[in-house]
Amino acid sequence: MCYAIPGKVIEIEDNICKIEYFGIIKKVRNDFYDLKIGDYVYAQGGFVIQKIPEEEARETLKIWEEFFYKLKEVDLRVTYPSKDLYKIANRIRQEYHDNSCCIHGIIEFSNYCRNNCLYCGLRKDNKKLKRYRMEPDEIINLAFYAINKLNFKALVFQSGEDLYYDIDKLSYIVKRIMEGSPCLLILSIGEREIEIYKRLYELGARAILLRFETSNKKVYEKMRPGHKLEDRVNLIRELKEIGYLIMTGFLIGLPGEEEGDILNNLALTNELGAEMFSFGPFIPHPDTPLKDFLPPPMEKVLDTIAQARILYPNSKILVTTAMQTLDKKDGLKKGLLAGANSLMINLTPKEYAYLYEIYPNRDGVGEDINQKIKEIIALLHELGRAPADIGL
Repeated sequence: MCYAIPGKVIEIEDNICKIEYFGIIKKVRNDFYDLKIGDYVYAQGGFVIQKIPEEEARETLKIWEEFFYKLKEVDLRVTYPSKDLYKIANRIRQEYHDNSCCIHGIIEFSNYCRNNCLYCGLRKDNKKLKRYRMEPDEIINLAFYAINKLNFKALVFQSGEDLYYDIDKLSYIVKRIMEGSPCLLILSIGEREIEIYKRLYELGARAILLRFETSNKKVYEKMRPGHKLEDRVNLIRELKEIGYLIMTGFLIGLPGEEEGDILNNLALTNELGAEMFSFGPFIPHPDTPLKDFLPPPMEKVLDTIAQARILYPNSKILVTTAMQTLDKKDGLKKGLLAGANSLMINLTPKEYAYLYEIYPNRDGVGEDINQKIKEIIALLHELGRAPADIGL
């Protein structure tokens, strides 16, 4: 099964198209293809990322047709009117986004980092952590496998802030992937020079995952020694101006947070024009200065998702791996039923995933990727969610 449903182009105005599948119409941006009315495409994050032959599209739509309507019926059944905060939020999600759910794959290609953030197990002063880097061709081959064999249409490429990957290496990776198997290519590589980001945009990267961590200036500068909140926020604004889709957010439960910080964090996420809200719980790592602090309760994370959905109903909200780690049995399901509509599946090879230890005992690490995908797809079917792009 493909993690996107193809759409038929029904309207074109400059680089904005309207596509349709099963009577649902989405607005998407086309930066890469010469399209005409009647063409079929895959879209992710509101971008056309592949143009596909009509015969292939019709076969895929035929497979989906009956199942898609059954999923919609299930989704409607679980979004009945209620006074419960999470059910209110989930009903708003259904009203604004129908049963669409974004599924991203994530590849963690290096755990080297030049920073010393107090909350992160990848911090450079963590000498106990065994470090790894994937070479560019290894990253590219894994991306091709994820796109062509596992059917992902959106991939996050994530690392610590590792200067080993200079503009030439990053350009090589992005260029090869976009020429070989186009996807929504999402970069999560930290605070790098703006010229690097401009070059990678030219080569086809279209989204950035970069959290600001907290809008509390005092907490930020304590948690990230040597860094300023305004620099981080200004970089995110510059990336937005370049044209990138912005995926950003914060950590819930950082030591020193004040009452009202979460609402301020949500407001800043919205102000930055985030395509996707990404906020997960702080989970202490035993080899960091914050090892003796506790993570926030699951209820606080779910409340934050529900608040975000109610305050910003058009937003796409991610269930983070950290949230799934807090409750490995039901964390993903609870997040989706509290108003979230996006998730990530870790595609990092086992030998590396164990070492990408931003916090310990991460959900999904060590599990067979194909089995994990089956489990998540089964959960989405149980909830009536379809892996379709949500559009602009």
